[in-house]
Amino acid sequence: MGTAKVEPTAEPKQIRRTAAIGREAREIPASQFGRVRALTSYGMTRVQVAELYGVTVEEIEKIVRRPDQPRRS
Repeated sequence: MGTAKVEPTAEPKQIRRTAAIGREAREIPASQFGRVRALTSYGMTRVQVAELYGVTVEEIEKIVRRPDQPRRS
């Protein structure tokens, strides 16, 4: 009987996302403030949310700390 060659399993490569260098910090529209609060309360870190929106962590902290604004009708 011949022996079968067993190849080692390939380990998955981890992809590290890097921030774009030189990109201007964007401003999060007020319509997204609720979403930002929801993302942070459902388990995303403030750093992750900041990366998602392309802003600083300080901007996310301001939004999370700010009380909900009353909606205009």
